[in-house]
Amino acid sequence: MKLPTLLAFGLACATANAAAPVAPDLPLRVSTWLEQATDSKTCPLVDVWVGGNGEIGSGKRVATMWRARGDEAGELSDWPALYLSLSGKPLALRRQGAGDVESQTLRDRRGASLHWAASAERVTARLQLQAPRLYVETDDGWLVSAPAEAARARQGEDPTRTVWKGRLSLDLRGRAWEREVEVVSTCGP
Repeated sequence: MKLPTLLAFGLACATANAAAPVAPDLPLRVSTWLEQATDSKTCPLVDVWVGGNGEIGSGKRVATMWRARGDEAGELSDWPALYLSLSGKPLALRRQGAGDVESQTLRDRRGASLHWAASAERVTARLQLQAPRLYVETDDGWLVSAPAEAARARQGEDPTRTVWKGRLSLDLRGRAWEREVEVVSTCGP
């Protein structure tokens, strides 16, 4: 009687482990709701890219930041939810902590460590960021803004783009996935 129970338990564990994704979808598969929600002039639009070559938007988008579904009052600047897709299905992870990520890292001229979780799905994310660089769009293209000018540049009327290099670490139901990433926050009229 014990042997069949042990075999059934072992099969259930193996099935659960086999169902765990080994990596997020590349590129990100965005749900219709998220695609419509982010299709606006709202600032900032924040994307996480893998495998880029240093040029804006190069590589494959692995994640994006937005409000959690049903949380219209959430501040976008707090990066309240990290959206990624696993096995073709969208997943939102809620941020642990609050605060305007972009303003704080530009002001302090250093990176940050951020954490998100989707506890019911047993998925967590950690994003370790280096100090950002701010770019301002001019007639000559995107130009780097001096760190001391960052606050004023972001309050101006020209579009801005903040770029961080970093490392995204995911725990996907017990399986680890980690990559160097580029995080790009775009804001413009």
